Amino acid sequence: MEFVEFVEMDNIKPHRIMKRDYQINIFNSIKDKNSLVVLPTGLGKTIIAIMMIAYKIKYGKILFLAPTKPLCEQHYATIKELTTIEGVFLVTGEKTKKEKRKKIYQMAKVIVATPQTIENDLDVINLKEFSLAIFDEAHRAVGNYAYVTIAKACLEQGVQILGLTASPGSDFSRLKEVITNLGIENIEVRSEEDADVKPYIPERKLRWKVIDMPPEIKIIAKKIDELIMDFLIELNKYFKVSLSPKRVTKKMLIQLQEKIQKRMANEGGSLYQAISVVSALIKIYHLKEMLTSQGIEAAKNYIKKIELDTSKAGKKIRQSSKYRQIRDAILSVKPSNPKLEITKKILMQHFATNQNARAIVFAEYRDTIDVLHNELNKLPGIRAAKFIGQAKGSGDGMSQDEQKRVIKLFKSGFYNVLISTSIGEEGIDIPATSLVIFYEPVPSAIRHIQRRGRTARGGMPGEVYILIMKGSRDEAYYWSSRRKEKKMMVQIKKLRDRINEMIEKRKEEKKIVVDAKGQAKLDSWL
Repeated sequence: MEFVEFVEMDNIKPHRIMKRDYQINIFNSIKDKNSLVVLPTGLGKTIIAIMMIAYKIKYGKILFLAPTKPLCEQHYATIKELTTIEGVFLVTGEKTKKEKRKKIYQMAKVIVATPQTIENDLDVINLKEFSLAIFDEAHRAVGNYAYVTIAKACLEQGVQILGLTASPGSDFSRLKEVITNLGIENIEVRSEEDADVKPYIPERKLRWKVIDMPPEIKIIAKKIDELIMDFLIELNKYFKVSLSPKRVTKKMLIQLQEKIQKRMANEGGSLYQAISVVSALIKIYHLKEMLTSQGIEAAKNYIKKIELDTSKAGKKIRQSSKYRQIRDAILSVKPSNPKLEITKKILMQHFATNQNARAIVFAEYRDTIDVLHNELNKLPGIRAAKFIGQAKGSGDGMSQDEQKRVIKLFKSGFYNVLISTSIGEEGIDIPATSLVIFYEPVPSAIRHIQRRGRTARGGMPGEVYILIMKGSRDEAYYWSSRRKEKKMMVQIKKLRDRINEMIEKRKEEKKIVVDAKGQAKLDSWL
Protein backbone atom coordinates (compact mmCIF):
# COMPACT_ATOMS: atom_id res chain seq x y z
CA MET A 1 0.00 0.00 0.00
CA GLU A 2 1.37 3.42 -0.98
CA PHE A 3 2.04 5.72 1.98
CA VAL A 4 0.13 9.02 1.82
CA GLU A 5 1.38 11.95 3.86
CA PHE A 6 -1.11 14.44 5.30
CA VAL A 7 -0.89 18.07 6.30
CA GLU A 8 -0.70 18.40 10.08
CA MET A 9 -1.79 21.82 11.33
CA ASP A 10 -3.73 23.12 14.31
CA ASN A 11 -7.45 23.42 13.53
CA ILE A 12 -7.29 20.99 10.57
CA LYS A 13 -8.94 17.62 11.11
CA PRO A 14 -6.40 14.76 11.07
CA HIS A 15 -5.86 12.89 7.79
CA ARG A 16 -8.15 15.18 5.80
CA ILE A 17 -5.74 17.19 3.64
CA MET A 18 -3.08 15.30 1.68
CA LYS A 19 0.29 16.96 1.26
CA ARG A 20 0.94 18.30 -2.21
CA ASP A 21 4.27 19.99 -2.81
CA TYR A 22 2.91 22.93 -4.77
CA GLN A 23 0.24 23.69 -2.14
CA ILE A 24 2.83 23.60 0.67
CA ASN A 25 5.22 25.77 -1.38
CA ILE A 26 2.49 28.30 -2.13
CA PHE A 27 1.33 28.38 1.49
CA ASN A 28 4.84 29.05 2.78
CA SER A 29 5.19 31.91 0.30
CA ILE A 30 1.86 33.62 1.04
CA LYS A 31 1.28 33.06 4.75
CA ASP A 32 2.46 36.52 5.85
CA LYS A 33 1.94 38.64 2.72
CA ASN A 34 -0.94 40.10 0.74
CA SER A 35 -0.93 37.55 -2.07
CA LEU A 36 -2.64 36.52 -5.26
CA VAL A 37 -2.69 32.78 -6.02
CA VAL A 38 -3.29 31.82 -9.66
CA LEU A 39 -3.96 28.11 -9.91
CA PRO A 40 -5.88 26.18 -12.61
CA THR A 41 -9.35 24.86 -11.80
CA GLY A 42 -9.22 21.52 -9.99
CA LEU A 43 -5.81 21.97 -8.33
CA GLY A 44 -7.10 22.91 -4.90
CA LYS A 45 -7.16 26.68 -4.40
CA THR A 46 -9.70 26.09 -1.61
CA ILE A 47 -7.28 23.77 0.21
CA ILE A 48 -4.70 26.56 0.25
CA ALA A 49 -7.39 28.87 1.65
CA ILE A 50 -8.18 26.32 4.39
CA MET A 51 -4.50 26.12 5.34
CA MET A 52 -4.38 29.93 5.54
CA ILE A 53 -7.51 30.00 7.71
CA ALA A 54 -6.00 27.42 10.09
CA TYR A 55 -2.78 29.45 10.29
CA LYS A 56 -4.26 32.96 10.64
CA ILE A 57 -7.17 32.17 13.00
CA LYS A 58 -4.89 32.64 16.02
CA TYR A 59 -4.32 36.26 14.99
CA GLY A 60 -7.99 37.19 14.52
CA LYS A 61 -11.21 36.55 12.65
CA ILE A 62 -11.39 35.40 9.01
CA LEU A 63 -13.52 36.77 6.19
CA PHE A 64 -14.03 34.43 3.21
CA LEU A 65 -15.76 36.09 0.23
CA ALA A 66 -17.17 34.40 -2.88
CA PRO A 67 -19.26 35.98 -5.66
CA THR A 68 -22.33 33.70 -5.51
CA LYS A 69 -24.47 32.14 -2.81
CA PRO A 70 -23.89 28.53 -4.06
CA LEU A 71 -20.13 29.09 -4.00
CA CYS A 72 -20.36 30.52 -0.46
CA GLU A 73 -22.35 27.45 0.62
CA GLN A 74 -19.69 25.23 -0.92
CA HIS A 75 -16.84 27.00 0.96
CA TYR A 76 -18.81 26.96 4.21
CA ALA A 77 -19.33 23.19 3.91
CA THR A 78 -15.63 22.63 3.12
CA ILE A 79 -14.47 24.62 6.18
CA LYS A 80 -16.86 22.66 8.43
CA GLU A 81 -15.72 19.37 6.86
CA LEU A 82 -11.95 19.94 7.04
CA THR A 83 -11.39 22.05 10.16
CA THR A 84 -12.17 21.90 13.87
CA ILE A 85 -12.86 25.64 14.05
CA GLU A 86 -15.98 26.61 15.99
CA GLY A 87 -17.91 29.74 15.12
CA VAL A 88 -18.09 29.39 11.32
CA PHE A 89 -21.05 31.32 9.87
CA LEU A 90 -22.56 31.62 6.39
CA VAL A 91 -23.97 35.09 5.68
CA THR A 92 -25.64 35.93 2.36
CA GLY A 93 -28.01 38.67 3.51
CA GLU A 94 -31.12 37.39 1.79
CA LYS A 95 -33.15 36.28 4.78
CA THR A 96 -31.21 37.68 7.74
CA LYS A 97 -31.88 41.21 8.97
CA LYS A 98 -28.91 43.55 9.35
CA GLU A 99 -29.22 43.73 13.14
CA LYS A 100 -29.01 39.94 13.38
CA ARG A 101 -26.04 39.91 10.98
CA LYS A 102 -24.31 42.44 13.25
CA LYS A 103 -24.54 39.98 16.15
CA ILE A 104 -23.15 37.21 13.93
CA TYR A 105 -20.14 39.37 12.99
CA GLN A 106 -19.46 39.98 16.68
CA MET A 107 -19.45 36.33 17.75
CA ALA A 108 -18.16 34.61 14.59
CA LYS A 109 -14.58 33.43 14.06
CA VAL A 110 -14.97 32.69 10.36
CA ILE A 111 -17.51 34.46 8.14
CA VAL A 112 -18.28 33.13 4.65
CA ALA A 113 -20.25 35.70 2.70
CA THR A 114 -21.16 37.28 -0.61
CA PRO A 115 -19.36 40.59 -1.23
CA GLN A 116 -22.59 42.55 -1.69
CA THR A 117 -23.69 41.60 1.84
CA ILE A 118 -20.37 42.60 3.41
CA GLU A 119 -20.20 45.85 1.44
CA ASN A 120 -23.63 46.77 2.84
CA ASP A 121 -22.53 45.84 6.37
CA LEU A 122 -19.10 47.51 6.55
CA ASP A 123 -20.55 50.05 8.98
CA VAL A 124 -21.34 47.29 11.52
CA ILE A 125 -18.20 45.14 11.05
CA ASN A 126 -15.12 45.82 13.14
CA LEU A 127 -12.37 44.92 10.67
CA LYS A 128 -9.71 45.55 13.34
CA GLU A 129 -10.69 42.14 14.74
CA PHE A 130 -9.84 40.37 11.45
CA SER A 131 -6.49 38.87 10.47
CA LEU A 132 -7.33 37.61 6.97
CA ALA A 133 -9.76 38.35 4.13
CA ILE A 134 -9.98 35.82 1.27
CA PHE A 135 -11.32 36.96 -2.11
CA ASP A 136 -12.33 33.99 -4.25
CA GLU A 137 -12.57 34.58 -8.02
CA ALA A 138 -10.31 37.58 -7.32
CA HIS A 139 -10.25 38.65 -10.99
CA ARG A 140 -13.59 40.34 -10.25
CA ALA A 141 -11.87 42.99 -8.09
CA VAL A 142 -12.19 45.73 -10.72
CA GLY A 143 -14.42 48.72 -11.42
CA ASN A 144 -17.34 49.15 -9.01
CA TYR A 145 -17.54 45.51 -7.91
CA ALA A 146 -18.04 45.12 -4.14
CA TYR A 147 -14.61 43.45 -3.74
CA VAL A 148 -12.95 46.82 -4.41
CA THR A 149 -14.71 48.64 -1.55
CA ILE A 150 -14.16 45.77 0.89
CA ALA A 151 -10.48 45.39 0.01
CA LYS A 152 -9.88 49.10 0.55
CA ALA A 153 -11.48 48.89 4.00
CA CYS A 154 -9.41 45.79 4.86
CA LEU A 155 -6.15 47.41 3.76
CA GLU A 156 -6.89 50.49 5.86
CA GLN A 157 -7.24 48.26 8.93
CA GLY A 158 -4.16 46.12 8.21
CA VAL A 159 -6.14 42.96 7.35
CA GLN A 160 -4.05 40.53 5.27
CA ILE A 161 -5.54 39.76 1.86
CA LEU A 162 -5.49 36.52 -0.12
CA GLY A 163 -6.85 36.55 -3.67
CA LEU A 164 -7.67 33.29 -5.43
CA THR A 165 -8.32 32.79 -9.14
CA ALA A 166 -7.92 30.20 -11.86
CA SER A 167 -7.53 32.80 -14.57
CA PRO A 168 -7.22 36.55 -13.99
CA GLY A 169 -7.35 37.41 -17.71
CA SER A 170 -4.87 38.60 -20.31
CA ASP A 171 -5.44 42.35 -20.22
CA PHE A 172 -2.45 43.94 -18.47
CA SER A 173 -4.30 47.05 -17.29
CA ARG A 174 -7.08 44.91 -15.81
CA LEU A 175 -4.54 42.67 -14.08
CA LYS A 176 -2.80 45.72 -12.68
CA GLU A 177 -6.14 47.01 -11.40
CA VAL A 178 -6.79 43.74 -9.56
CA ILE A 179 -3.31 43.84 -8.02
CA THR A 180 -3.72 47.47 -6.95
CA ASN A 181 -7.25 47.09 -5.56
CA LEU A 182 -6.28 44.07 -3.44
CA GLY A 183 -2.98 45.56 -2.29
CA ILE A 184 -1.12 42.52 -3.60
CA GLU A 185 2.57 42.26 -2.67
CA ASN A 186 3.23 38.68 -3.73
CA ILE A 187 2.01 36.53 -6.63
CA GLU A 188 2.14 32.75 -6.74
CA VAL A 189 1.25 31.35 -10.14
CA ARG A 190 1.27 27.74 -11.26
CA SER A 191 0.33 25.97 -14.46
CA GLU A 192 -0.12 22.26 -15.03
CA GLU A 193 3.39 22.20 -16.50
CA ASP A 194 5.21 23.38 -13.34
CA ALA A 195 7.56 20.85 -11.76
CA ASP A 196 5.85 20.80 -8.34
CA VAL A 197 2.38 20.46 -9.93
CA LYS A 198 2.97 17.87 -12.69
CA PRO A 199 3.09 14.79 -10.40
CA TYR A 200 -0.47 15.47 -9.24
CA ILE A 201 -2.10 16.04 -12.64
CA PRO A 202 -4.14 13.17 -14.07
CA GLU A 203 -3.84 12.70 -17.81
CA ARG A 204 -6.06 15.07 -19.78
CA LYS A 205 -6.37 14.48 -23.51
CA LEU A 206 -7.26 17.62 -25.46
CA ARG A 207 -8.69 16.99 -28.92
CA TRP A 208 -10.04 19.24 -31.65
CA LYS A 209 -12.71 18.16 -34.09
CA VAL A 210 -12.66 20.35 -37.19
CA ILE A 211 -15.94 19.88 -39.04
CA ASP A 212 -16.52 20.65 -42.70
CA MET A 213 -19.37 23.08 -43.20
CA PRO A 214 -22.20 21.53 -45.25
CA PRO A 215 -22.28 22.99 -48.79
CA GLU A 216 -25.91 24.19 -48.46
CA ILE A 217 -24.92 26.22 -45.36
CA LYS A 218 -21.92 27.70 -47.19
CA ILE A 219 -24.23 28.95 -49.95
CA ILE A 220 -26.62 30.60 -47.48
CA ALA A 221 -23.72 32.09 -45.49
CA LYS A 222 -22.46 33.73 -48.68
CA LYS A 223 -25.91 35.27 -49.25
CA ILE A 224 -25.91 36.58 -45.67
CA ASP A 225 -22.56 38.26 -46.37
CA GLU A 226 -24.19 40.03 -49.33
CA LEU A 227 -27.00 41.23 -47.05
CA ILE A 228 -24.43 42.42 -44.50
CA MET A 229 -22.66 44.36 -47.25
CA ASP A 230 -25.90 46.23 -48.10
CA PHE A 231 -26.32 47.32 -44.48
CA LEU A 232 -22.63 48.25 -44.12
CA ILE A 233 -22.97 50.53 -47.16
CA GLU A 234 -26.00 52.16 -45.52
CA LEU A 235 -24.16 52.50 -42.20
CA ASN A 236 -21.34 54.35 -43.98
CA LYS A 237 -23.73 57.25 -44.54
CA TYR A 238 -23.45 57.91 -40.81
CA PHE A 239 -20.20 56.25 -39.62
CA LYS A 240 -17.07 55.22 -41.46
CA VAL A 241 -16.71 51.43 -41.16
CA SER A 242 -15.09 48.72 -43.23
CA LEU A 243 -17.17 47.34 -46.09
CA SER A 244 -15.78 43.84 -45.52
CA PRO A 245 -18.15 41.53 -43.57
CA LYS A 246 -15.09 39.62 -42.33
CA ARG A 247 -13.41 42.71 -40.87
CA VAL A 248 -16.50 43.98 -39.06
CA THR A 249 -17.46 41.86 -36.05
CA LYS A 250 -20.57 41.67 -33.91
CA LYS A 251 -18.51 42.89 -30.94
CA MET A 252 -17.46 46.01 -32.89
CA LEU A 253 -21.09 46.70 -33.77
CA ILE A 254 -22.23 46.33 -30.16
CA GLN A 255 -19.54 48.83 -29.10
CA LEU A 256 -20.69 51.24 -31.83
CA GLN A 257 -24.29 50.80 -30.69
CA GLU A 258 -23.32 51.77 -27.13
CA LYS A 259 -21.41 54.80 -28.43
CA ILE A 260 -24.41 55.99 -30.47
CA GLN A 261 -26.82 55.49 -27.56
CA LYS A 262 -24.68 57.78 -25.37
CA ARG A 263 -24.76 60.50 -28.05
CA MET A 264 -28.46 60.21 -28.93
CA ALA A 265 -29.71 62.12 -25.87
CA ASN A 266 -27.87 65.26 -26.97
CA GLU A 267 -27.75 64.93 -30.76
CA GLY A 268 -30.68 62.79 -31.93
CA GLY A 269 -31.45 63.41 -35.62
CA SER A 270 -29.68 61.02 -37.99
CA LEU A 271 -28.39 58.96 -35.06
CA TYR A 272 -31.85 57.38 -34.79
CA GLN A 273 -31.43 56.09 -38.34
CA ALA A 274 -27.86 54.97 -37.67
CA ILE A 275 -28.73 52.98 -34.56
CA SER A 276 -31.49 51.07 -36.37
CA VAL A 277 -28.96 50.08 -39.08
CA VAL A 278 -26.43 48.97 -36.43
CA SER A 279 -29.12 46.99 -34.58
CA ALA A 280 -30.15 45.31 -37.83
CA LEU A 281 -26.52 44.40 -38.57
CA ILE A 282 -26.09 42.87 -35.10
CA LYS A 283 -29.13 40.67 -35.73
CA ILE A 284 -27.88 39.62 -39.18
CA TYR A 285 -24.43 38.74 -37.83
CA HIS A 286 -26.11 36.72 -35.10
CA LEU A 287 -28.16 34.87 -37.71
CA LYS A 288 -24.94 33.98 -39.53
CA GLU A 289 -23.40 32.72 -36.27
CA MET A 290 -26.44 30.58 -35.55
CA LEU A 291 -26.35 29.10 -39.05
CA THR A 292 -22.62 28.41 -39.34
CA SER A 293 -21.70 27.56 -35.73
CA GLN A 294 -24.90 26.10 -34.27
CA GLY A 295 -26.63 24.51 -37.26
CA ILE A 296 -29.69 24.87 -39.46
CA GLU A 297 -32.22 24.31 -36.65
CA ALA A 298 -30.74 27.16 -34.60
CA ALA A 299 -30.92 29.40 -37.68
CA LYS A 300 -34.58 28.44 -38.22
CA ASN A 301 -35.39 29.34 -34.63
CA TYR A 302 -33.72 32.71 -35.01
CA ILE A 303 -35.52 33.40 -38.28
CA LYS A 304 -38.80 32.95 -36.38
CA LYS A 305 -37.66 35.60 -33.89
CA ILE A 306 -36.77 38.05 -36.68
CA GLU A 307 -40.18 37.47 -38.27
CA LEU A 308 -41.87 38.45 -35.00
CA ASP A 309 -39.50 41.33 -34.22
CA THR A 310 -41.50 44.58 -34.00
CA SER A 311 -38.45 46.85 -33.65
CA LYS A 312 -37.38 49.27 -36.37
CA ALA A 313 -34.35 47.06 -37.00
CA GLY A 314 -36.50 43.96 -37.41
CA LYS A 315 -38.77 45.72 -39.91
CA LYS A 316 -35.76 47.05 -41.79
CA ILE A 317 -34.34 43.53 -42.18
CA ARG A 318 -37.66 42.08 -43.40
CA GLN A 319 -37.95 44.81 -46.07
CA SER A 320 -34.85 43.45 -47.81
CA SER A 321 -35.46 41.10 -50.73
CA LYS A 322 -32.11 39.44 -49.99
CA TYR A 323 -33.25 38.67 -46.46
CA ARG A 324 -36.45 37.08 -47.79
CA GLN A 325 -34.39 34.84 -50.08
CA ILE A 326 -32.16 33.86 -47.13
CA ARG A 327 -35.21 33.19 -44.96
CA ASP A 328 -36.81 30.95 -47.58
CA ALA A 329 -33.53 29.09 -48.15
CA ILE A 330 -33.03 28.43 -44.42
CA LEU A 331 -36.61 27.29 -43.88
CA SER A 332 -36.51 24.95 -46.87
CA VAL A 333 -33.15 23.26 -46.10
CA LYS A 334 -33.43 19.73 -44.77
CA PRO A 335 -32.30 19.66 -41.12
CA SER A 336 -28.68 18.58 -40.76
CA ASN A 337 -26.35 19.20 -37.85
CA PRO A 338 -22.87 17.68 -38.14
CA LYS A 339 -21.88 19.09 -34.73
CA LEU A 340 -24.78 17.34 -33.07
CA GLU A 341 -23.95 14.04 -34.79
CA ILE A 342 -20.29 14.25 -33.71
CA THR A 343 -21.36 15.09 -30.14
CA LYS A 344 -23.55 11.99 -30.11
CA LYS A 345 -20.72 9.85 -31.46
CA ILE A 346 -18.19 11.12 -28.89
CA LEU A 347 -20.60 10.50 -26.00
CA MET A 348 -21.57 7.01 -27.16
CA GLN A 349 -17.92 5.99 -27.58
CA HIS A 350 -17.02 7.41 -24.18
CA PHE A 351 -19.83 5.69 -22.29
CA ALA A 352 -19.20 2.42 -24.15
CA THR A 353 -15.83 2.16 -22.39
CA ASN A 354 -17.07 3.43 -19.01
CA GLN A 355 -20.73 3.12 -18.10
CA ASN A 356 -20.17 5.06 -14.85
CA ALA A 357 -18.65 8.05 -16.66
CA ARG A 358 -19.80 11.64 -16.23
CA ALA A 359 -19.74 14.24 -19.03
CA ILE A 360 -20.42 17.94 -19.48
CA VAL A 361 -21.38 19.48 -22.81
CA PHE A 362 -20.89 23.26 -22.79
CA ALA A 363 -22.97 25.28 -25.24
CA GLU A 364 -23.31 29.02 -25.62
CA TYR A 365 -27.00 29.44 -26.45
CA ARG A 366 -30.12 28.23 -24.68
CA ASP A 367 -31.78 27.23 -27.96
CA THR A 368 -28.82 24.92 -28.56
CA ILE A 369 -29.12 23.60 -25.00
CA ASP A 370 -32.75 22.67 -25.74
CA VAL A 371 -31.81 20.87 -28.99
CA LEU A 372 -28.99 18.96 -27.28
CA HIS A 373 -31.22 18.02 -24.36
CA ASN A 374 -33.93 16.62 -26.63
CA GLU A 375 -31.56 14.77 -28.95
CA LEU A 376 -29.05 13.36 -26.44
CA ASN A 377 -31.78 11.86 -24.27
CA LYS A 378 -32.80 9.72 -27.25
CA LEU A 379 -29.44 7.90 -27.05
CA PRO A 380 -29.29 4.59 -25.14
CA GLY A 381 -27.62 4.95 -21.75
CA ILE A 382 -27.57 8.77 -21.85
CA ARG A 383 -29.42 10.59 -19.07
CA ALA A 384 -28.92 14.26 -19.77
CA ALA A 385 -30.01 17.30 -17.77
CA LYS A 386 -30.01 20.99 -18.63
CA PHE A 387 -27.95 23.24 -16.36
CA ILE A 388 -28.62 26.92 -17.03
CA GLY A 389 -28.55 30.23 -15.18
CA GLN A 390 -31.37 32.02 -13.46
CA ALA A 391 -34.08 33.67 -15.53
CA LYS A 392 -33.60 37.29 -16.56
CA GLY A 393 -36.74 39.31 -17.10
CA SER A 394 -39.39 37.06 -18.60
CA GLY A 395 -36.92 34.47 -19.88
CA ASP A 396 -36.71 30.85 -18.83
CA GLY A 397 -34.13 29.81 -16.30
CA MET A 398 -33.36 27.69 -13.26
CA SER A 399 -33.62 28.79 -9.65
CA GLN A 400 -30.69 28.10 -7.33
CA ASP A 401 -32.70 25.30 -5.71
CA GLU A 402 -33.25 23.71 -9.14
CA GLN A 403 -29.54 24.06 -9.92
CA LYS A 404 -28.65 22.34 -6.63
CA ARG A 405 -31.10 19.54 -7.35
CA VAL A 406 -29.58 18.88 -10.79
CA ILE A 407 -26.03 18.85 -9.40
CA LYS A 408 -27.07 16.46 -6.62
CA LEU A 409 -28.67 14.10 -9.16
CA PHE A 410 -25.59 14.38 -11.39
CA LYS A 411 -23.34 13.43 -8.46
CA SER A 412 -25.54 10.45 -7.60
CA GLY A 413 -25.51 9.17 -11.19
CA PHE A 414 -29.21 9.75 -11.87
CA TYR A 415 -27.98 12.03 -14.66
CA ASN A 416 -24.69 11.25 -16.40
CA VAL A 417 -24.53 14.22 -18.79
CA LEU A 418 -24.86 17.91 -17.97
CA ILE A 419 -25.68 20.26 -20.85
CA SER A 420 -24.52 23.57 -19.50
CA THR A 421 -24.30 27.22 -20.40
CA SER A 422 -21.52 29.37 -18.89
CA ILE A 423 -23.11 28.89 -15.43
CA GLY A 424 -21.16 25.61 -15.18
CA GLU A 425 -17.79 27.27 -15.79
CA GLU A 426 -17.10 29.15 -12.58
CA GLY A 427 -17.21 28.23 -8.93
CA ILE A 428 -20.13 25.81 -8.65
CA ASP A 429 -19.19 22.48 -7.05
CA ILE A 430 -19.65 20.16 -10.01
CA PRO A 431 -18.14 16.70 -9.42
CA ALA A 432 -15.15 15.54 -11.45
CA THR A 433 -16.07 14.45 -14.96
CA SER A 434 -14.28 12.17 -17.38
CA LEU A 435 -15.35 14.11 -20.50
CA VAL A 436 -15.92 17.74 -21.42
CA ILE A 437 -17.21 18.81 -24.84
CA PHE A 438 -17.04 22.41 -26.06
CA TYR A 439 -19.95 22.56 -28.54
CA GLU A 440 -18.23 25.70 -29.78
CA PRO A 441 -14.97 27.41 -28.71
CA VAL A 442 -15.11 30.50 -26.49
CA PRO A 443 -12.92 33.57 -27.19
CA SER A 444 -12.10 34.08 -23.50
CA ALA A 445 -8.98 32.55 -21.93
CA ILE A 446 -10.67 32.56 -18.52
CA ARG A 447 -13.70 30.62 -19.75
CA HIS A 448 -11.58 28.20 -21.80
CA ILE A 449 -9.48 27.34 -18.71
CA GLN A 450 -12.52 26.99 -16.47
CA ARG A 451 -14.34 24.71 -18.93
CA ARG A 452 -11.49 22.29 -19.50
CA GLY A 453 -10.75 22.32 -15.75
CA ARG A 454 -13.99 20.45 -15.18
CA THR A 455 -12.28 17.21 -16.16
CA ALA A 456 -9.10 15.38 -15.06
CA ARG A 457 -9.66 16.15 -11.38
CA GLY A 458 -9.33 14.15 -8.18
CA GLY A 459 -6.88 11.69 -9.73
CA MET A 460 -9.26 10.73 -12.55
CA PRO A 461 -8.04 11.13 -16.16
CA GLY A 462 -10.20 13.04 -18.58
CA GLU A 463 -10.86 14.00 -22.18
CA VAL A 464 -11.69 17.38 -23.69
CA TYR A 465 -13.16 17.79 -27.17
CA ILE A 466 -13.49 21.17 -28.86
CA LEU A 467 -15.82 21.24 -31.87
CA ILE A 468 -14.85 23.73 -34.57
CA MET A 469 -16.99 24.38 -37.63
CA LYS A 470 -14.60 25.20 -40.48
CA GLY A 471 -15.20 28.63 -41.99
CA SER A 472 -17.27 29.88 -39.02
CA ARG A 473 -16.48 32.19 -36.13
CA ASP A 474 -15.49 29.00 -34.22
CA GLU A 475 -12.01 29.13 -35.78
CA ALA A 476 -11.40 32.74 -34.72
CA TYR A 477 -12.71 32.11 -31.19
CA TYR A 478 -10.51 29.07 -30.70
CA TRP A 479 -7.30 30.84 -31.73
CA SER A 480 -8.30 33.91 -29.74
CA SER A 481 -8.62 31.93 -26.49
CA ARG A 482 -5.28 30.19 -27.02
CA ARG A 483 -3.53 33.47 -27.77
CA LYS A 484 -5.07 35.15 -24.71
CA GLU A 485 -4.11 32.27 -22.42
CA LYS A 486 -0.46 32.49 -23.43
CA LYS A 487 -0.56 36.26 -23.05
CA MET A 488 -2.18 35.92 -19.61
CA MET A 489 0.65 33.77 -18.25
CA VAL A 490 3.24 36.22 -19.60
CA GLN A 491 1.44 39.19 -18.01
CA ILE A 492 1.03 37.48 -14.64
CA LYS A 493 4.69 36.55 -14.48
CA LYS A 494 5.63 40.07 -15.56
CA LEU A 495 3.60 41.49 -12.68
CA ARG A 496 5.04 38.93 -10.26
CA ASP A 497 8.60 39.82 -11.25
CA ARG A 498 7.86 43.51 -10.94
CA ILE A 499 6.42 43.04 -7.44
CA ASN A 500 9.44 40.98 -6.37
CA GLU A 501 11.80 43.65 -7.69
CA MET A 502 9.96 46.32 -5.69
CA ILE A 503 10.03 44.20 -2.53
CA GLU A 504 13.79 43.66 -2.84
CA LYS A 505 14.28 47.37 -3.41
CA ARG A 506 12.21 48.21 -0.32
CA LYS A 507 14.17 45.69 1.74
CA GLU A 508 17.40 47.31 0.70
CA GLU A 509 16.05 50.71 1.67
CA LYS A 510 14.72 49.21 4.92
CA LYS A 511 11.28 50.66 4.33
CA ILE A 512 9.25 47.54 4.97
CA VAL A 513 7.34 47.57 8.25
CA VAL A 514 5.90 44.28 9.56
CA ASP A 515 2.81 44.65 11.72
CA ALA A 516 1.74 42.47 14.65
CA LYS A 517 -0.29 40.21 12.38
CA GLY A 518 2.79 39.25 10.40
CA GLN A 519 1.79 41.23 7.30
CA ALA A 520 4.30 43.17 5.20
CA LYS A 521 3.14 46.67 4.26
CA LEU A 522 4.45 48.33 1.13
CA ASP A 523 4.06 51.78 -0.33
CA SER A 524 2.04 51.98 -3.56
CA TRP A 525 4.25 50.75 -6.35
CA LEU A 526 2.10 50.71 -9.46
